[in-house]
Amino acid sequence: MILMEADTLRVLAGSAHPEAAPWPVFDPRVLDFLSDLSTALRASPLGTDAEAVSFAFWCRRSRLEALKKQYEGPIRLGRGLLFHIPPANVPLLFAYSLAVGMLAGCANLLRMSSRLEERGRMFCAVLDEVLSRPKHAALKARTGLISYPREEEDRTAALLLECDGRVVWGGDATVEAMRRFPARPGGVELVFPDRWSLCLMSEAHVAALSASELELLAHRFYNDTYLMDQNACSSPRLVLWEQDCPDGASARDRFWAALCRKAEDTYELTPYKAARKYEALCELAMTEPALGPVRREGNLLYRVSLTAPPADPDALHLAFGSFLEYEITSLGELSAFVTRRTQTLTCAGIAPDEAARTVAALGLPGIDRAVPVGQAMEFDVVWDGKDLIASLSRVIRC
Repeated sequence: MILMEADTLRVLAGSAHPEAAPWPVFDPRVLDFLSDLSTALRASPLGTDAEAVSFAFWCRRSRLEALKKQYEGPIRLGRGLLFHIPPANVPLLFAYSLAVGMLAGCANLLRMSSRLEERGRMFCAVLDEVLSRPKHAALKARTGLISYPREEEDRTAALLLECDGRVVWGGDATVEAMRRFPARPGGVELVFPDRWSLCLMSEAHVAALSASELELLAHRFYNDTYLMDQNACSSPRLVLWEQDCPDGASARDRFWAALCRKAEDTYELTPYKAARKYEALCELAMTEPALGPVRREGNLLYRVSLTAPPADPDALHLAFGSFLEYEITSLGELSAFVTRRTQTLTCAGIAPDEAARTVAALGLPGIDRAVPVGQAMEFDVVWDGKDLIASLSRVIRC
């Protein structure tokens, strides 16, 4: 039975057995539910929230039907009951984790953070309302959200032994902590450790943009970065500029000025964020020998130049509107910046497929996705190079 607690978060009513029968992937009952959830979110107070609207768009019926075609052919069934550990710093990532588990044909139990913010609670209220509709009773019986103190490790251990798989988000520390708990033999594990991302821009491309096109590029870059305070693993911290025009400095200044205008109109830099931002810059100044000049546009934007590739790219922990930048002459120089922890490469003026082919040709240990600027935060069922639906389901050979 999915255990229900109400320590911090109102829990969805209902129960399910760990050995509940697996459903086929992309079961029509799941597609119906996610379609109804998409509609309900757009009609709710969250209909003006960018992250909630993005999720609603992601799980609309037409998109899921198109995604279903990628898994046609072999017979696929879910693994059973999954235990999800979503992160606290990306408010609605739990919704994607739950949706993927459902689409993979699994029953799902999510341990929610006690720090769930108001937006997450509002989302859970909509989720509860849609699941409570009679037509979704079967799915409601397979779904549970619980919250209890992290220190209650005996409870976590007991739950994990009742589950057929675990999906762990939240970085290295969370992954290491969860791996201390034994798992059911034969259970599946999907983990998402610490990752970071970067952006590749052509100076010639930026120089040639009209004023309106430049503002659009800045808006898209803003969505990739400031919306999540650069805390998301797919939010770029470093911008690599391809030197392909005579006056690259002017092109770079033009872009950063447009981004600063966007931040001035939209971004709320709280005292906490400002202090953490300055603290991270000071720490970097003490540890990174390749650190060059720093340009500040008030407190909203820090531009931190590198004089050479960083000694340790994984140590570039900047956020809240702080960006490192470095000029390269060819895509081959990516190898000096990419580690196993590098996840997403956003591109402007360079085709993502060209960048992906370069990553493959260089045999780089990281970069699992190359997308246009503005799509860093778009969730996919292939994440960190892993096919989530395939991993959380099993194939019956015949």
